[in-house]
Amino acid sequence: MASESQPKPVPKRRAPAQARARQTRELILEAAIQLLEKRGLRAFSTNRLAAAAGFSVGTLYQYFENKQEILDALARHERDRRLARMTEALTSRGAEKLSLRDRIRIVVRTELHAFDGRQRARKIMFDLAWRNHTHRDMDRPVTTLAAMLAAGEVADGSQGVVRLSPTDAFVLTQAVAGIVRAGLERDEHMLVTPEFEDAVVELVAGFVDARRQPPRPA
Repeated sequence: MASESQPKPVPKRRAPAQARARQTRELILEAAIQLLEKRGLRAFSTNRLAAAAGFSVGTLYQYFENKQEILDALARHERDRRLARMTEALTSRGAEKLSLRDRIRIVVRTELHAFDGRQRARKIMFDLAWRNHTHRDMDRPVTTLAAMLAAGEVADGSQGVVRLSPTDAFVLTQAVAGIVRAGLERDEHMLVTPEFEDAVVELVAGFVDARRQPPRPA
């Protein structure tokens, strides 16, 4: 007699495949940012998060296993949002009509206004990233910009192509990441001021201009 097939195990967490599941997941993550901004990490718990998001704790656990998984997902979600905005600014149709300096400003502003300017939440996530040795992942948008410049993928109209060497790309990435870290440690609210943005844009644009390759003659 053939043995009966074993029932397939039911997954513990729901994969956000459907639109409603993705929306619920994003609502939970948005509520997590708001809770961190208002109450801080010490008051962050799954019970408080469920209440803030308007869901039961059981619903929360359908998407996330524990508090740490929520925080990890929040860091990835914010990183991916910044990457998407930056990539669109550099590569979307019509982007070439903007000067390279204008596109650098978009990237810098996106980086400085991470978490939609909620700086307390950002500083908490930054501190956690350093504690968990995942801070390099937080720098991914700036690293991607430097990599695109190093590969000669970003043109500046008639001004020619900007191409950084691997060393240049590393120096630029570490300079911007270091400035953001120092700003967060000194006064996280400083990062969203126009003066701070202008200074970082000038730093990046000046570095890039010094390595500009003139257009080839026709």
